[in-house]
Amino acid sequence: MVNNYNKHIEDVNECTSRGTCSVSPSIAALQEVAFLMLQQISHYILLLEQLGARNESVSNRLAISLASLVSVNEFSDTQLFSIIKNEYFLLKNTKETYLNLCKTSNILPKRLKNGIKFFENTSLPQAIALGEKIILDRYKKYDNEQKNLIIILEMILKSVCFNISNLLDFGENESSSIDFIINILDLFNHNKINSQKLIQLISELSVLDGELQLKISELLLDKFDGLSETNVSHSTAKGKAILVSGNNFFDLLKLLEATKDIDIDVYTHSNLLIAHSLNKFKEFANLKGHFGDKTENCLIDFAIFPGAILLTKNSVNNTEYYYRGRLFTTDYIVPQGVIKIENNNFGPLIEASKNAKGFMKGKIKPDSVVGYNFIDLERDLDVICTKFNNQQIKHLYFVGIDAHLEIQKEYFNDFFKELNDDEFVISFSYSSYKDNVLTIPVGNYTPVVSKILVEIFNKISIEDERITFFFTTCDVMSVSGLIMLKKHNAKSLYMVKCPPMLINPSVYATLQSKYNVKTTTVATKDLDNIRNKKSTQ
Repeated sequence: MVNNYNKHIEDVNECTSRGTCSVSPSIAALQEVAFLMLQQISHYILLLEQLGARNESVSNRLAISLASLVSVNEFSDTQLFSIIKNEYFLLKNTKETYLNLCKTSNILPKRLKNGIKFFENTSLPQAIALGEKIILDRYKKYDNEQKNLIIILEMILKSVCFNISNLLDFGENESSSIDFIINILDLFNHNKINSQKLIQLISELSVLDGELQLKISELLLDKFDGLSETNVSHSTAKGKAILVSGNNFFDLLKLLEATKDIDIDVYTHSNLLIAHSLNKFKEFANLKGHFGDKTENCLIDFAIFPGAILLTKNSVNNTEYYYRGRLFTTDYIVPQGVIKIENNNFGPLIEASKNAKGFMKGKIKPDSVVGYNFIDLERDLDVICTKFNNQQIKHLYFVGIDAHLEIQKEYFNDFFKELNDDEFVISFSYSSYKDNVLTIPVGNYTPVVSKILVEIFNKISIEDERITFFFTTCDVMSVSGLIMLKKHNAKSLYMVKCPPMLINPSVYATLQSKYNVKTTTVATKDLDNIRNKKSTQ
């Protein structure tokens, strides 16, 4: 029986079946308002800099605001509207600062010809109508290819700002990267941007994104004492508990320190899985394990977790309102019904956990392995790269992070079965019993993947026709990584078929045509195509 891998991912994607992943027309319209607001903020930031009035905090806030749009498909209308309102006040203050400075300096101000028609009393329906008009204006101004390239550019901007936001948590000054973002955003305030310029900006941003990820990886390993291969418990224990979700390792560390002498267990969720392999976190006995099997499953995980929940920076934001009183956040963006943690005071969170019922009894589940031992991995990679350079390995495949879809798991199970003995797979997700598959479990933490890839491509050429990459997720980080590899002349790139709520089919078609991206179909067919292409070259 042949599995139908060409079936749309949305047919089997759990978050889609729950109705939480689809981007409604209203969300699409509001996102356009958010982007236009950021473009105009950028314009006044640059005008102020010309007058010698640089404000680092305003620039940082712009980047953080753009980073918050990474999971825009998880927002409700009201949550996204609250982000726009924050952006409006940032725009208003930046513009007023500029006009006042011009007045005191007796300088004629430079005003935008088409200022955004948004005010303090603008309602949600009015904002949606404004966004629809912006979309219509773009359709009139740009052809289909240019519109798709702009959307791809916006995706990479989100990914870059997401990584900038994470670097700010490490105390890193990313002013040059933010300046680059601001200048790109300001371009849209002026003349029409042609396709060639858009492609150039997309490539430059993707390379910057890769550099930022490498920086994050180095800082992560330095700040948290390196990592090692670790068995992570997915079981639960009887007692009071707190769940920590998102991307901020510092918040997790502060909470563990605040609760280490209190009878409360702490569980990680989502992208914090890799924290268990970081040596610093192994000091805390109250870090019990990782809760939830799937990163997309936040609503179900949150609903069944019997304690308080901390949403760290850029957590999934569709929190539903029936969790009121149990959800807390340290984020700049505070969703409706979520309580803001101020000045690292976790007291209210701890108190909410004590008042919650907690786990009445423990549940035993299988452990998973996360992380790697550096010396062992370095030895394995040396052997693989030597065999590849000596032609003992005829083709090398790279498989990306785990999208938690059964259909993809089936695809790669079949893919591994069909491997020839002289082919090899380095997988950052799916595992196999075969000797020619090396699985490096990175807990879906992309910066660590970037670090390992750089180490590999210091030993072999990324331009080799015998290398194929498989992108297994459809998020902005994957799109950025795909384009970055293409910029470095990677020859063979495959991506799963993305649901339209994640990547518009027209945008996906542009990715295919401009960056020669292939779509996965059936494992045996894809392998045959890769082998046949190589044999005809």
